Amino acid sequence: MTPTSPAASHPLIARLPRLLAILTAAFLLLAYALTLQTRINGSSDEYMIDVGEIQVALNTWGTIHHTGYPLFAILGNLFTPPLRLLGLEPAAAASLYATAWGLLALIAFGLLVWRITGRAALAVLSAVVLGLARSIWIHNVVAEVYSMSQATTVLMLLVALWPVPWRGRWDLAHRMAVLALLGGIGVSHHRALAFVAPGLLLAVGPHLWEARRRWPKLVPLWIGLALLGFVPYLYLPLREWQGGAWVYGEPGTWQGFWTEFSGREADRLVTLPGSAAGWLDNVQSTLGILAAELTLPGLLIGVAGLALTLTLAPHWRAAGVFALAALGPLLFSVAYHTAVLPEAVLMPVVTALVFGVALAVDALAQRWPRAGWAALAGLIAWAAVLFAAHYDTIRTLITDPTGLHTIERAARIPRDEPAAFMLPWGPRYAAAAYSSLVTGENADVQMVDHKGDYRALLAEGYRLYTEPETFYIFPVEWWRERLGTLYLTSAAPGIVALQTAPQQADAADPPAEPIRYGIARREAWLTCDAEHIYLHVVWQAEQRPAENPSIFVHLTGSEATPVLTDDDSRYPVYGFYPFTEWTRGEIVRDDFTLSRMPGGTHVRFGLYEQDANEQFVNYGEHVLPVAACQAMDD
Repeated sequence: MTPTSPAASHPLIARLPRLLAILTAAFLLLAYALTLQTRINGSSDEYMIDVGEIQVALNTWGTIHHTGYPLFAILGNLFTPPLRLLGLEPAAAASLYATAWGLLALIAFGLLVWRITGRAALAVLSAVVLGLARSIWIHNVVAEVYSMSQATTVLMLLVALWPVPWRGRWDLAHRMAVLALLGGIGVSHHRALAFVAPGLLLAVGPHLWEARRRWPKLVPLWIGLALLGFVPYLYLPLREWQGGAWVYGEPGTWQGFWTEFSGREADRLVTLPGSAAGWLDNVQSTLGILAAELTLPGLLIGVAGLALTLTLAPHWRAAGVFALAALGPLLFSVAYHTAVLPEAVLMPVVTALVFGVALAVDALAQRWPRAGWAALAGLIAWAAVLFAAHYDTIRTLITDPTGLHTIERAARIPRDEPAAFMLPWGPRYAAAAYSSLVTGENADVQMVDHKGDYRALLAEGYRLYTEPETFYIFPVEWWRERLGTLYLTSAAPGIVALQTAPQQADAADPPAEPIRYGIARREAWLTCDAEHIYLHVVWQAEQRPAENPSIFVHLTGSEATPVLTDDDSRYPVYGFYPFTEWTRGEIVRDDFTLSRMPGGTHVRFGLYEQDANEQFVNYGEHVLPVAACQAMDD
């Protein structure tokens, strides 16, 4: 990129490429700062589904799902405490840990491009383009394991391709020792890193063959260094034996340890397509992912750049190493598309494409120096396009409020008795556990997943609660199998209490107001916050109800119509507990949530059904003025 015009001799013009590279690198850091996930995750998006679990694990000396990622967890738990002491949110500290790995990968990538081409601006700009590829950007700003995978991969390629003679401190023995250690760490961290081995073998193969007489002495050393990468797996059983608060599975037993180490839980996902159409779908999906990573024009440029570099001196060998290192992940994505997040598996492919473009730019600039300026502008434009293409998507991912909503729900659980909150293992469970184990907001609530011993908890005096959404995964019959008998009631908006005996009306209580079919209303009141109005109703079965009328809940003005918003329900307790399942004298609470609306001054509710002529008939309509609602915290 050396300019040839007289004007280019001006010092400012001469420094322009480097200045632009520095500004572009600052732009990358700004993009990461704007999209860093700073709060607990609860999203079920494929990118985010494990993030909440990792946010908890990295702040509690916990363990992570298969295949364990022990070194990642150990180093992460050393990384987060100093940031928390500085007042950083624990979730943000976990995200910054991933960012550190991601920046290490980008620095190593840029360093390799610089050492090969001698062009600092090209190295920085190509690293920025790589850093703004969709999956690499995402995994550099959320608490996930793949930024460490990327860093390990690029570091191995850096060592293998470092352009100095293979002698002295960088001779075969030293390079292979470093590669063996990094390879062991990488494969123990994520087994998919083994697929880059062919590229590394291309880089070191000729030197290995030349030193074949030294193999008996060196190979055992290299094997030993590689096996060191697996030593951190001792962390998994150790944390269970120590009674760790956040331990995945049962790594303290041999079977449980092997299940996690081998990733057997994912065996059902490791299947080849069963037809030609399945293979074609996988190919199309893989290409679609790559186009989304770099944009379609960017993908075409990357393929062209890598292909061109493979045919041109002086960089064809380095390009070949990256291409062969990317081939394994590419084929794995096509063959086993659902085994691992394909976007993460394909990160080495994206890296190879950007690397190919960088080397192609250098090769062309050596022949036509003026092309360097055009390439400089093109890389900056590519970075800008990637930012525009991915920023909104990433902001949406990292600001998903599901985790915060789960924590808010957990805070509503009554504390008059010991409380246990059941959520299925997953992002929402991790969010609730974060509020209990990390921040302490709900430290007085026992969090339990779908494998819990619920009868034992009830026997210990706990009251058992869950969310309404749980019943879509584990229906009422599932609960009856585990509890024997089941009676439901709402305990607060969005909270269901699970009981083995019904709550009965006290004979000394005032009589309830009869409505229909043996159903009566004991009391009703409103609470509210800035955005919602909450209706709370206590029903009573004066006798076992004979029918199942529906419930209407309407927010209106002073007149019954028009209805501004509603929260009707087919059955009580969020639709999961029909009237006809109640026992005589049973008391059941119902909670309904209405969004505030302009002109919404009254909440009207009652029972309704359709008559023989399919006309709606209301029973026991009751009206409460919104002006009289109590603040939710009162």
